[in-house]
Amino acid sequence: MKIFIVRKSYRTQYHKPLILETGDEVIFGEEEKEEKWKGWIWAESEKGKGWAPVQIFEFSPDRTIGKVLENYTAQELDADVGDEVIIKKSLNGWSWAENLRSKKEGWIPDEVFENLEF
Repeated sequence: MKIFIVRKSYRTQYHKPLILETGDEVIFGEEEKEEKWKGWIWAESEKGKGWAPVQIFEFSPDRTIGKVLENYTAQELDADVGDEVIIKKSLNGWSWAENLRSKKEGWIPDEVFENLEF
């Protein structure tokens, strides 16, 4: 287990996170164009809307609708400078992490860490 130190505070941007379950159907919006966030797509379902990683979807041929391949939550993680976190999964410039101070888990952008290497 490797612990990373937060070098730039982060606060949740979306307070009502998208939550999807395997088999849910979604309608897709635009894909993220900014280079550091490529691999994220706007997804909408009966359960809400938000950004999700393209890796969790099976896309229709025209990429307008799809099916969820694994459970997912867009829950973000608040962190302050100096907080220690354990990264459990990384995708497309973001990491699913646990903040050791708050004991909470969520997505946090990799840019808040100094010298992040996997």
